[in-house]
Amino acid sequence: MRVLLVCLAGLLVCLKTADSHSLPHKDYETDSSKHYITNPLNDTSGNNSSSVPNNSIRNLDSNTTTFIVRYVTTVDKKEYKGIYAHKNGKVKKILEGGRAVSVWPSKSRAYLGHKDGIYVYDTETEKLEKYGNLSDSIIGIVKENCTDDLYILTEDHVVYKVIEEGTKKIKVNEAEHAEQIALDWDDNLYYIGANNQPYVVASDGAKKIEGLPANSTSAVISRAPIKIEHGAWLMSGQQPYVIYPNATSEPFVFSDQEKLEYEKRNRDLQVIFLQMRNQTEK
Repeated sequence: MRVLLVCLAGLLVCLKTADSHSLPHKDYETDSSKHYITNPLNDTSGNNSSSVPNNSIRNLDSNTTTFIVRYVTTVDKKEYKGIYAHKNGKVKKILEGGRAVSVWPSKSRAYLGHKDGIYVYDTETEKLEKYGNLSDSIIGIVKENCTDDLYILTEDHVVYKVIEEGTKKIKVNEAEHAEQIALDWDDNLYYIGANNQPYVVASDGAKKIEGLPANSTSAVISRAPIKIEHGAWLMSGQQPYVIYPNATSEPFVFSDQEKLEYEKRNRDLQVIFLQMRNQTEK
């Protein structure tokens, strides 16, 4: 069965499991995670690799692989604890010190960013391998929808396009001081720069996305996790937006059903993270 992409890093923001209503924590330490989910769906798109998923907000089931990038923030320093995979009710660490995930389940693959380059994980065979020969310290990674090319964000906040099966990289000069990167389903590149400000990379340079709240305290971008023909997904605070390649934006309003499914997925992820944390503390 072909597997379509569901990436909820933007939809769910970062699940702050050290909130006062969930887990106890030390004053100087916050235990957090980002989640990336592959979900087997009935494929109605044939062999078109550039398709948009019909519906991505679905409940987790036994065939779903959920990737968790776990990190601990102490003062202003982020310490990566690794990447975990949850499937069939079980959690296991698949890459010690892993920092980022880009799931691409059309080939049952997830691309993982690490301090020494790129790894690829097969969700069916559960096999992990080094991908290409790059040795960059990677904190963000995304895969194009229409090709096998990747974009990576390095620890020094430089963006590169990675081609030729991970053996060559090209600097994206337009993306300056990037904190996060994302692609939409048309493979337009977006990034979060200084002051949580999102930009889209165009042929004539980076353009600031307009129509968003000023002085946002948090922003997370991702490929749209629901059916959106064009544009990427942005969570500014708790409000979702669709941001477009022409540098405009508009708020997104969930339907009642989407909201219920979103809240249930959030609860499911809380349970998965608790399971992972309890398992690692044993």
